[in-house]
Amino acid sequence: AWNTHLAGVILGLLRCRRASFRRGPMRCGFMKHWDTVAVVGVGLIGGSIGLDLLRGGLAQRVIGIGRRPASLKAARERGCVSETTTNLEQGVAEADLVIVCTPVGRILTDVLTAAPACMPGALITDVGSTKQSIVAGARGKLPVGVPFVGSHPIAGSEKSGAAAALEGLFVKRTTVVTPTDETPEKAARTIERFWKSLGSRIVRDRKSTR
Repeated sequence: AWNTHLAGVILGLLRCRRASFRRGPMRCGFMKHWDTVAVVGVGLIGGSIGLDLLRGGLAQRVIGIGRRPASLKAARERGCVSETTTNLEQGVAEADLVIVCTPVGRILTDVLTAAPACMPGALITDVGSTKQSIVAGARGKLPVGVPFVGSHPIAGSEKSGAAAALEGLFVKRTTVVTPTDETPEKAARTIERFWKSLGSRIVRDRKSTR
């Protein structure tokens, strides 16, 4: 029985290794499967995240949240999300993970608005290229049990909008994860595993939050 178990583990590791070399996010049994992920802002980055989650079987539901019904419709038609809403609080209420993909100037406001509506245990991250002001602005203002872990995937395209979303956009691209000294280690590692499941290489950087 032990030999059978060991063979299964080795086979799983080999499959993970092969997955890391092909185009597309990692589809490995060792990666966390999310029940509900909320993507706030379904443009190129948010839409590409949703594509990877749904097509890779990494999430059961992806809720797209935005201000413009036309943009949300484009995200649904592209297959980036399974459902949409223009109500931020309603959209994050059942999410295990919230990813804020709005423009940098709006990220902090969206994080602070979403957090009180999240269920305890939910995680919030973002994709903003500016980290210090966002992390500092969120510090001490979030509900207990709803941690924020900053992220910056270094990926993109000359195109924009959900219609331009690409599966595998984050493969072999670096994502910088920026926990603070107060960030629970479990939360930081979970966000790192999330980006790894999309194929990213991870760099942890605490200095940019100080």
